Amino acid sequence: MIQPELEAECGFAPTRTQLALVAKATDGFVVVHGSDADRETFDDSDISSIFVTFADVVSQYPNADTSTLRTAVMAALSGLWTPCSTVSTCPFDEEVTAPARLIFHVHVPGWGFEPARIKFKSVFPEGEFCGLDWLILNGASCAPYSFKIDTRCETAGSYEFALFIQASQDAGNQATRVIIDPKIELTPP
Repeated sequence: MIQPELEAECGFAPTRTQLALVAKATDGFVVVHGSDADRETFDDSDISSIFVTFADVVSQYPNADTSTLRTAVMAALSGLWTPCSTVSTCPFDEEVTAPARLIFHVHVPGWGFEPARIKFKSVFPEGEFCGLDWLILNGASCAPYSFKIDTRCETAGSYEFALFIQASQDAGNQATRVIIDPKIELTPP
């Protein structure tokens, strides 16, 4: 079930886009973060190029462990975005320091986000998070692999949430819900 307040219109324009990209390696998951901080604002073409580059690197290294895959992905994306390489408790954690559009993208065969996508477990100020929707790039929906949510980044705090991923196995015949419990750390400018 989608939290209705997350789908509300935002009434502000994000000044930054932050991306969290997820892939599976042989020994776990690789989550890399990057943004358009200190560069031109990302447009659909920039984000599409990042997604295609990410997918290409992941497919080039199907038997890579997390360290190797992370190194290859970060090298390939180095000119396309500003990397965020913070060390956090959960690799899905987000650190936000400006009004932002947060994009979550999963690139694992047979996996995609559930319709609810995200649910906040902690209380947040009204209007702090809004605009939840499937990502649209170049007029096409990226559902169920990518979604976006905006944050005003006006109220400092740590906001816990859950990501809901539908993971299929056995060529789609078995489905499992994967719930990941990260947080968004807001530090207003």
